[in-house]
Amino acid sequence: MKTALHFTQPLCLIWLLLGLWLLRLFWNRRCSSLWMPALSWLLLTVVSCTPIASILLANLEDQIPKVQFKQLPAADAILCLGGGVEPSLSEPMGFHLKIGADRLSTALTLAAAGKAPLLILGGGGYPHEGRMFSEADAVRDYLAVHVHLKIQLHSIGACSDTHDEALKVAALMKQSGLKRLLLVTSASHMPRAVATFSKAGVLVIPVPCNYLSSLNHLGDLHWLHWPSYHGFEIFAFWMHEIIGHYVYLWRGWI
Repeated sequence: MKTALHFTQPLCLIWLLLGLWLLRLFWNRRCSSLWMPALSWLLLTVVSCTPIASILLANLEDQIPKVQFKQLPAADAILCLGGGVEPSLSEPMGFHLKIGADRLSTALTLAAAGKAPLLILGGGGYPHEGRMFSEADAVRDYLAVHVHLKIQLHSIGACSDTHDEALKVAALMKQSGLKRLLLVTSASHMPRAVATFSKAGVLVIPVPCNYLSSLNHLGDLHWLHWPSYHGFEIFAFWMHEIIGHYVYLWRGWI
């Protein structure tokens, strides 16, 4: 019964129908027409039915060593890069948690542990009806009213990308006399983030979190399973970082 339920999902149905189409072409000896659907079915299978995407992402996540809160030194500030929330006019909190919300929870845990006297919030901008809503502003406003932290909060406003965040933070540190930051972001994004901030002249102590690869989760690794959307999501994160690395390299940002 549980196996049959898998085929109520669109992705499983597409995988099955594409496979049946391949078998029909092969049965009718239409080999010249096989290569395109065969390539599509193979790509779909590799990404959604195997841990290949997780293995690729884990190679990025493991470039920066994992940390324990107790082992982290004190710093002048904690910097939480954006990507964990998005502003919302519907949510009671004023923002919606996304897949990268571990960034915010990790930064708040560091703040609660007294690792720094200042929490700097980064993030993107979301245009809506002629107005730009800032992820960092939404989080700052919520924390200032509802969470009583013994730490100063600072939003760097809407940023276009990690490079923009690095430039704004570098200017803030120079103005305020700050020396080093605890940098919080997703483990897969951390190598590019560290390189970007170093290029901007900011000394950071990396605090990777938000491990998305199944290799960095509890549980056994299954080499073959039913098609899952998770594989596409993981592959997209890996591809984003690979392309982002070369774009930043080309622009001289790392």
